[in-house]
Amino acid sequence: MNSFIPSINYSSLEKQNSLFDILEYIYEQINIIKSNSFFNDKICSFELEFRLRRKYVNIDLKDFLNENSCQYSEFSYNENSKTRYRIICNSTYPCTENENENETTITPTPQNEFQFMDISKFLNYLEINKDQEITETLNNHMEYTKKITMMTFYYFIFKINLSIEVLLDSSQIKRYLKIEDKSKIESKSIIKSGNSKNIKIEILNQSNYKYENITNKNDNNNNDSIFNKESVFNNDSIINKDSVFNNDNIINNDSNLKTESKYIEKNKSEKEITEYAIYKEMNDIDAKFSLSILKYITPITKKRRSFMMKNGARIDMTVFDDKNQLEIEIMNNTYLENDNIMNMIHSIMVSLDCSNFILDYLFFLMPNYEFQKPITPSLDILYKEAKNLINDTFYVAAKTDGFRRLIIIINNLMFSISENFRVEYICQTKADFHMVLDCEYLDGIFIPFDLIYYNEEDLRHKSYSDRIHILNAINFEEFNKKIIKKNITKCSSFSELQNFIISFNKFENPSIPNDGIIITNGQSSYYDNIKVYKIKTRNTVDLQFNGRYFYARDHLIKKSTVNLPFSEYKEVCLHYHKHKKFYSTKNIKDVPNNKNNNRYNNKNNNNKTNTEITNNKFYCYYYRKQVEMINDVPTKTRIVTYHLVREKKVPFIVEINLDNNSFVKERKDKYTSNSINTFNSILIASYQKVNIEIFTPSSTVLMRKYHNIIKQNILHKYKGNLLDIGTGNGGDLHKWKNFRKIVCVEPDHEKIKVLKERISKSEIRNRISILQNTIQNVELKDIYDVATCFFALNDFTYTNISRMLSNISKNINGIFCLIFFDYNLFKDDIDSSSITYKQCIQTEINQFKDIIDRTSCIYLLSSLRYAHSECDNIMYINITDSYVINHYECAINSIRVKEIFVKYGFKILNEYNVDLFPFFDKSQISYTSNIKVIEFSNNKEF
Repeated sequence: MNSFIPSINYSSLEKQNSLFDILEYIYEQINIIKSNSFFNDKICSFELEFRLRRKYVNIDLKDFLNENSCQYSEFSYNENSKTRYRIICNSTYPCTENENENETTITPTPQNEFQFMDISKFLNYLEINKDQEITETLNNHMEYTKKITMMTFYYFIFKINLSIEVLLDSSQIKRYLKIEDKSKIESKSIIKSGNSKNIKIEILNQSNYKYENITNKNDNNNNDSIFNKESVFNNDSIINKDSVFNNDNIINNDSNLKTESKYIEKNKSEKEITEYAIYKEMNDIDAKFSLSILKYITPITKKRRSFMMKNGARIDMTVFDDKNQLEIEIMNNTYLENDNIMNMIHSIMVSLDCSNFILDYLFFLMPNYEFQKPITPSLDILYKEAKNLINDTFYVAAKTDGFRRLIIIINNLMFSISENFRVEYICQTKADFHMVLDCEYLDGIFIPFDLIYYNEEDLRHKSYSDRIHILNAINFEEFNKKIIKKNITKCSSFSELQNFIISFNKFENPSIPNDGIIITNGQSSYYDNIKVYKIKTRNTVDLQFNGRYFYARDHLIKKSTVNLPFSEYKEVCLHYHKHKKFYSTKNIKDVPNNKNNNRYNNKNNNNKTNTEITNNKFYCYYYRKQVEMINDVPTKTRIVTYHLVREKKVPFIVEINLDNNSFVKERKDKYTSNSINTFNSILIASYQKVNIEIFTPSSTVLMRKYHNIIKQNILHKYKGNLLDIGTGNGGDLHKWKNFRKIVCVEPDHEKIKVLKERISKSEIRNRISILQNTIQNVELKDIYDVATCFFALNDFTYTNISRMLSNISKNINGIFCLIFFDYNLFKDDIDSSSITYKQCIQTEINQFKDIIDRTSCIYLLSSLRYAHSECDNIMYINITDSYVINHYECAINSIRVKEIFVKYGFKILNEYNVDLFPFFDKSQISYTSNIKVIEFSNNKEF
């Protein structure tokens, strides 16, 4: 587990090639070399080695090797970056324990600090698949070899080396070791292994030949160069008769071998030299060189255990100094099928923890990656963005009630990454490409809603429309039923969104629970999370609870804000005490596998996936995002890293339903609560009743909010003293904050009860007063800068409007603003599941429809009003889920209204019809299109 994500190694990574392609290329080059007439397989042997990369896999093999290992001394001299001489001697099996051994350890650097990884799965794999342990055969083993590295690849956590190994004459070494005291040999410290400056190379210069590297001099261990068609797959780049096979590197200097090497090629001008003279010269040089290594190189003491596997491969585990090595030798004059090698390497890789590499590789593919989360929109946000969504085209999909995961596919291997950067291997796939999917995870199935990397391209800057187009073209049958396709619907109108909501519970896979919808702007990039909207079936929030108080991260949330009933609060406390008891020190012994890191336990376990036990104490860990902005020109660079945070207390996270103020459940999968910004946005959404129901045909929430926004935009332009006519239940109260004094005129006693209750909870309650009377009869003493009559004007006849102005016009010194339904704009009756808006009188024949009960007083009053031209018609209105239910009002036209206001000295400042809101159905569009806004003034300054 890294202290920082990404680690300091990620920038040096290169594009990962498939193991199949690597092996195909390696075997192709081996066959090319073997087919060359200069190659002699009796002299040279190939070795294909997979070695763990220590910077990504930190394992501790000491305990395992202490049980049954061989100890030996190794003298190593690197002639250059590709050629290495090695002498192994003093091999003892079984090894004896050294009291001073393993006392010193090297502390990892903070930028690359990971713990030792659990090797129990690997040891289990080894036990099942080994043919036999061959450690005992290393007893008294001695060898003198020259290894020439042909090519190097990097595959996940492995470094792959293809080498040619040459056994050199060890007779002089054996004689030297018998004469020389071993303790003196092991105590020599002139130079360390790998330092070639102090070795007396003049010994080599006594000969006519030099030790040369068998590999192409242009090869620099770069994987890209190996897979370059022009420079790599050209045989001449690997096989050059003059530079490779016409040298002394592949000559076995054993005195028993006959002369068939290129010593004769090199010295064929000296035909008088006999074979005996050549061999004598060679043996003398090798002997002097080997003795120089023994004299001037300090040996390293190593411990090793070796195993032959059933498939013919060999696994060596070695410990020396502070290092632990795991090597897999696939080939030593042995050929294995590619599938066998791939299965073994992948099995070993999965048995170990390769998460550090996967996370670094994720950031190599997509630098500065951060999970983008949708926002919970308020009605104000929906109002502002609705037109953009329609114009840009938007996508809607069900929000699965699962866990957020990234799927990263590297060649044929699939891994998942959690929001806390926990990596899990999933399976092998048929797909041979690079891909990163943003998914929801549920019951072993991944459901992608976005594609952010595909093959060679980072897609985060592309529009969501482009990303979905690529995602839809992918063959999901290649994913072994681990990834299923999500129904993501493209919409260009509100009616299409409504159709999606209607079919919300009729998806192809009803077993997948959904708890809302996600609406995404089609032109948004992956970074534009403010253009992605999460609208849930219920507004819930995740809070941390400490036994007494709730917190959103570090911010205290008042109990009155959460507003849980006592029974629900008691339930939260009971769960908290169970949580506290479980994670107490006394219960550590009862936790399954408490010796191991518990972060990898499955979801069915009681303990959190982000906890661990250290020194008999529970700890919680998570990664905290750190963002640094670098002001480059002309753009800013956002640098994103993650720092590991460990906390002594395991947090208790609960899910609270803000819609009905209830406890939902304990969130054992969460390591932190929601942020304060997220909490506030969900709280507003809950207050405004924003959920998926607002998009159903029967809902009028969006329409009523839009009408409120019309009023709010008008009121925000003015200040001073306000006279509000027909205040009703006080729905506009929160829009009056910029006025210093507000007087409400309302005649209805029942509505005043609701109004007073709302005022008592308002922060501007001291500025508001109520006059229970009609506006025609009320006595006003003050002068008002602004007078408003919003939608109440339709309760007035033309005569009522005249009487109103006659009574209050002298008290208005400023603006008089009206919002009403203009009968001149009316076209057809409206009858839908959300709105009924109909004419009660057929004006062509002056006859009442059956909408009004002819025995009611309303019928009598309406007849009189219409007969005396006090209104143009009587309208019946019923709005679902509102205070306007079975209501009758006067149809008035704007021409007559303006005439009356002008008569009383008012001038028209502004007059307009309201714009239509894109997220309306046809009935709501028709109803809203009848609204007229007129602003008058009787102030000479205007």
